[in-house]
Amino acid sequence: MPALRGNLVDFGIAEVFQLIAQQRKTGFLEIHNEGERVRLAFEGGAVVQAEPLSEREDGALADLLLRCGLLTREQLLELEREVASSLRRLGAVVVERGILERAQLAEMQDLLTRETLFRLLRWSDGSFVFNAGAVDHDRAGRLLAAEQILMDGLRMVDEWRTFADQVPSEDSVFQRVARLEDAARAREGEGGKRPEDTRRVFQLIDGRLPVRRVIDLSRLGTFEATRILAELRRAGLIEPLAPEQLARRRPRPSFELRRPPSRPLLAGALPLALLAALAVVTRRAPDPPLPEGLFPIERAPLVQARASFETERVRKALEAYHFSYERWPDSLETLVDVGLLTRDALAPSGGRPYYYARREDDAVLLAPEH
Repeated sequence: MPALRGNLVDFGIAEVFQLIAQQRKTGFLEIHNEGERVRLAFEGGAVVQAEPLSEREDGALADLLLRCGLLTREQLLELEREVASSLRRLGAVVVERGILERAQLAEMQDLLTRETLFRLLRWSDGSFVFNAGAVDHDRAGRLLAAEQILMDGLRMVDEWRTFADQVPSEDSVFQRVARLEDAARAREGEGGKRPEDTRRVFQLIDGRLPVRRVIDLSRLGTFEATRILAELRRAGLIEPLAPEQLARRRPRPSFELRRPPSRPLLAGALPLALLAALAVVTRRAPDPPLPEGLFPIERAPLVQARASFETERVRKALEAYHFSYERWPDSLETLVDVGLLTRDALAPSGGRPYYYARREDDAVLLAPEH
């Protein structure tokens, strides 16, 4: 099949999808619109994935993981160096390192596809080209029928017009004016709606996070998260801050979570110093020398590296929670409830749980030695 070319004014995106689906084509569809480019991969007329094109390999996925709080900038830089040197895909490296489980990666790839399609279906202008060819992927069980995408997507575009005006812009900031219990009841009894999604969005409303950040951290997608914001506003549970109110708000603490300068350095260092002293006092005496010819069995470097990474993953989840809510969680279980960790991450590979203690302005996380 020769390349199919055209523009969305004469040949709408719905017609393009239907043509590819009816002829069960496999290949890539690229669409350009005012400096933006997206690419959709099709197999047998079904959509494999969709993403904005970036100068970096897997750049759209990397940016999404960063915005959703699943990667730090430091981690991303390190991962991109490894990807460049090994010529492997970002998703494979993220799973191999244990940063995400394979199911989590698939969910984020699905979210990226949904976000791209929702944006694309609102375009009324642009040019497109479809090139037939093999598509290499590992998503055989997650292909999306083009006809179903059109039906769902066009429905969402129509619904979007009914509530988008309740959210001024993605830069706007909302504050709570009611209790969490009221928010949980806001969607009770509505068929097909999930109260936990409302709770998740409501918890992110703190009078500081802009709407775009709330959408990203909720991991629900632009359409669903914006609809929840609109419903919460209509129910009188949240309200947008006026520009003058935002100007009076103090800036958010940096992601490094530096201690406020007003707190004496000694007050913050004292708990850690006491813990360090306790560790020295309780450390067991050195083992006696082994008889000649014998040697101690040490933990394998790979095991040590894995244990260090597992602890770092929990620490980063704590930082992400603090960044989002401006407070430390009451327990590590809270990180599971808000989707920052999976339950099996609450204890390292050895099986014993982490020690976690919340302080006034900081927190302590210790990994068990055994």
